[in-house]
Amino acid sequence: MIIQVSSLNDYSFCPRAVYLSKVLGVKPKMSRRLLMGSIWHFIMRELSIRQHKFLNRITDGGEIRILLSEELEKILRDLPFIYGHISKDDLDEFIPILRKEIQNDIDVMSNKLNELITRFGIEDALRMITPWKVEFQVNSRRLGMRGRIDKVMRNPDIFPVEIKTGKCPETDVWNGNKLQLCAYAMLLEDRFNSKVNYGLIEYTRIQEERRVVMTSALRRNVLEVRDMIIDIINGHIPERIKNSNKCNSCVYRHECGDL
Repeated sequence: MIIQVSSLNDYSFCPRAVYLSKVLGVKPKMSRRLLMGSIWHFIMRELSIRQHKFLNRITDGGEIRILLSEELEKILRDLPFIYGHISKDDLDEFIPILRKEIQNDIDVMSNKLNELITRFGIEDALRMITPWKVEFQVNSRRLGMRGRIDKVMRNPDIFPVEIKTGKCPETDVWNGNKLQLCAYAMLLEDRFNSKVNYGLIEYTRIQEERRVVMTSALRRNVLEVRDMIIDIINGHIPERIKNSNKCNSCVYRHECGDL
């Protein structure tokens, strides 16, 4: 059996989420708030992936914000083709709200890129943020996992970068994010027969990258969680967790209560 790497993150949040989605096939009901939130996540991820495409076109730091805003408009124009299942009326309502909300994120992104250029120069900054591969598919029967890595860097070492647009911890990295990133590192090792010692989680809300070292303990935890997910897919029903904050924010909370 081969599991999706993203299931490691889901399991870390709540094992029942894996059971409900992978075994029962429950599709979460998307409220308008959640729907707009998912589009916001998509836009922020796209802006992060596209940064390097315009960085080599700038002549001074003041252009960065303008170029980011132009890139945002390109993404917004493409939304009807990407989200064809969303009505035109809903998109017409969402887009002005998203455009306004993302301006603050563009300010933060622009400031961070300016700091990078000031510190390292345009050429080194471009080298540091340009991915070797984007949305890179990895699959390993030996590891029993597959997934798609947001960015793979090679400077000169190979390492994965996972983009996260949600809330980030004050320090360190969420455990589910660590598991997911480590799984990608292991899959890259299997694919290229090359050691991957670390990876980065990019938290777009604060435009900060946090390093995760691929320790033996973390690798072992990845394989343990993989095996527990396989048990769930094979029919094991996990116990309900006792965390009201998670339950209140969970898209499966109603279906979970019926189990």
